[in-house]
Amino acid sequence: MGVWDELTAEQYTVMINAVEEAYLNGVVYEYNRRVNGQVKVGDVLVARPISEDTVRSLIPRFAGVVADLLAMGWIEIREPHNGVWDEAAVMTEAEIASALADPDTWISHVDGDNRMVMLMTTDRWDQLVSG
Repeated sequence: MGVWDELTAEQYTVMINAVEEAYLNGVVYEYNRRVNGQVKVGDVLVARPISEDTVRSLIPRFAGVVADLLAMGWIEIREPHNGVWDEAAVMTEAEIASALADPDTWISHVDGDNRMVMLMTTDRWDQLVSG
C-alpha cells in the first residue's frame, strides 16, 4: 500500500492540488467535485454547485489538513503576488496562520478578489512517493 492510499479524502485533495502547483482557493471546490461528483451541462461535465456558506463551513477542516501537511513537511505554501513561486518569500508561521484563517484564501470569487496562496510539494513528499 502506497502513501496515496493512506490519505484521507481531504489530504488527498490537498496533495493533488500541491502536485499540480495549484492554489488553496481551488481545494474545497476540487474536494466537492471528488465527493459530490459532476453533472453534465450541455456537452461538458462540471462539478456540482457548492454554496459559499458550504465552502466557509469547510475552511476550518481544510485549514487543519493543510497545517498538518505543512508540519509533516509534505507541502509548502507561498503567496506569489505575481504568480511566480520562486519569487515569493517563504511564509512565516504567523503569515501561514493568517492565510489559513482567511476565507479569501479559500473562496474563489468570481471577480478574482481573493488571496492567491499557492501549494507545492516538498522534496520530502517527492521521496515518499518515489519509494
